[in-house]
Amino acid sequence: MEEILRQGLDLIRAVQSFASPPLTLLMLAVTSLGSLPAYMILLPLVYWCFDEKKGSRLALAVLFSAWLNLSLKFLLDQPRPFFAAYDPAVGFVAERFGGFPSGHAQTSLVMFFIIASWLKKKRYRFIAALLCLLIGFSRVYLGVHFPTDVFGGWILGGLITGAYFLLEPRLTKFFEQGGPRVRFTACAAAAFLMILYKPSDEVLMPAAAFLGMGLGCGLNKRFIGFKARGNSGKSRGLEFLSRGGRFLTGAAGMFLLLFASEKLLPGAEGRFGAPAIFSANYRVFYFLRFALIGLWNSAAAPALFLALGLAGKNIEPEETPE
Repeated sequence: MEEILRQGLDLIRAVQSFASPPLTLLMLAVTSLGSLPAYMILLPLVYWCFDEKKGSRLALAVLFSAWLNLSLKFLLDQPRPFFAAYDPAVGFVAERFGGFPSGHAQTSLVMFFIIASWLKKKRYRFIAALLCLLIGFSRVYLGVHFPTDVFGGWILGGLITGAYFLLEPRLTKFFEQGGPRVRFTACAAAAFLMILYKPSDEVLMPAAAFLGMGLGCGLNKRFIGFKARGNSGKSRGLEFLSRGGRFLTGAAGMFLLLFASEKLLPGAEGRFGAPAIFSANYRVFYFLRFALIGLWNSAAAPALFLALGLAGKNIEPEETPE
């Protein structure tokens, strides 16, 4: 394995021999498409502005992928190219955690290929593949991943995407028939299983967001009735403005909640060197913080959109199975 990593390091150096400031800026922009901020923008955008059902399934798939990736990083604890034992000079940016598998490569493949599957024209699948290749290449160019990390991320992302296409119709049918109680129980159970193995506080984030998103989607379906498109009765131009208003309003609330919770929730200060006595409190509120963000995105923000007249109400009363 060590020899493979050394060969990967040689490949990184060869790629970086073509480095230039403009190319580095381009690679930083490309790599940002597979980063957490990109997911925090794109996933709510799909849910709020295009299709709440597809958006919820996409978000849950991406969050599961992020959880699995972080868990494997800590479990396998593989090095990165810029570690002292290899070559610190190749690292153009700093990264935390282990290197294998590449989270950018893995989760971007899950997200972009699921989105491309919704679109009829085959060129969108080509675009998705190209984006995944470019994001993977950017991780090698920036010296934050060995090529094997990227290949591992693509393989794992492909397996998750394949499982999604295979299981999603069956799971959707099961939860539709089971009603809200089954959905809420399954969501809570999944989040519980995701935090059983907790090598680091960061693994709590996707599990918490998964719980909040899943519960919020159930609340929306059962009580709120938000539908992302085709329900406002407005002209095409006004509908476009309404969607833009939804995204700006929802994003403002999400980031306000994100930053306010860091300051206001007890224990948040434990993240940056507070005494160990605060660590347990911090973990509880760290989990609560991202669960609330998931709940905001899936239920609270849609309820606000309806209250502000930015969306029409989709009235589909759901019968609870006896």
